[in-house]
Amino acid sequence: MISKAFADIIDMSDVLGESSKLVGGSLRDLQYALAVDASKSFSRAAERCGVAQATLSGQIRRLEDRLGIELFERDGRSIRTTPIGARILSEARQAVESIARIDELARFAADPFVGEIRLGIIPTLAPYLLPLLLAKARERLPKAPLTIVEDMTERVTAALRTGKLDALLLASEPEAPGLTSELLFEEPFWLAVSRSAAGRYRVPVSLASIDPETLILLADGHCLRDQALALCGEPHLASRVGSDLRASSLETVLNLVAAEYGVTIVPALAVARLRSEHRDVALLPLAGGASREIRMISRPFAPRRRALDALGALASSCGREGLALVGKVGLEPT
Repeated sequence: MISKAFADIIDMSDVLGESSKLVGGSLRDLQYALAVDASKSFSRAAERCGVAQATLSGQIRRLEDRLGIELFERDGRSIRTTPIGARILSEARQAVESIARIDELARFAADPFVGEIRLGIIPTLAPYLLPLLLAKARERLPKAPLTIVEDMTERVTAALRTGKLDALLLASEPEAPGLTSELLFEEPFWLAVSRSAAGRYRVPVSLASIDPETLILLADGHCLRDQALALCGEPHLASRVGSDLRASSLETVLNLVAAEYGVTIVPALAVARLRSEHRDVALLPLAGGASREIRMISRPFAPRRRALDALGALASSCGREGLALVGKVGLEPT
């Protein structure tokens, strides 16, 4: 919704000129009409807008008079939006949303720590970092609630570039140019094997001891798949991997590992949770510093840079805290 102060100072005649039928009206009239369209009730719309029903009804009637059409069919207690009303309100909705965005940008400029932060995050990181991050973010950034979008790297990067997201937490550098990338922490990899096969490995496990043909990987598009292939050799080894066993989630991959179909590589932040949830899987640390880089990605001239920097520092602290807890889990097998 547009702020009261902003709505009060905008008069349609300033923008549309004397020939427009909306001269003398304001964006608030359109806001009232949109509320009626959404609720199909003048009383509920008035309550939503915080005004008396008579005031809202009168403003909408005057708007209809200026336009020379009826936006709504009034049939006793039943309210229906007319066909032309639906088309006009569709355009009005975009106009009100645009004004709300201008108002939002102005507030962010005044205080970058006020208003939601839309954060994209990859599926192999979200379940393990977010439980640590969200609680602390509510405490440290109380007026900047996080809206989370969990998806694969390519899609959240596209959403960031178009302004639908404010920042990303990824495990790789973005391929799209012109974005800012900040290293938050390095996350080691562990090897997941069936518990019955754990005795075959010396801990920590050497990468050279892993047979690529036993690897079960996530489906194409997940960066963890590419990172696992890179760790065990070159990307061309994909042809030797058990390619008939691919899954869209790490949870499914772990179930296949438990069923002794093969082994997989998991990020360290997942270890504590996976160990408690998958008793038939042994999780073994890898030797040689095998890890991935967790980064915050954003647009270089984001208007809320200070808030994003604070969130990045918080994510970095939470990640390191989580890794420290994993280090206390101990070595498999148990």
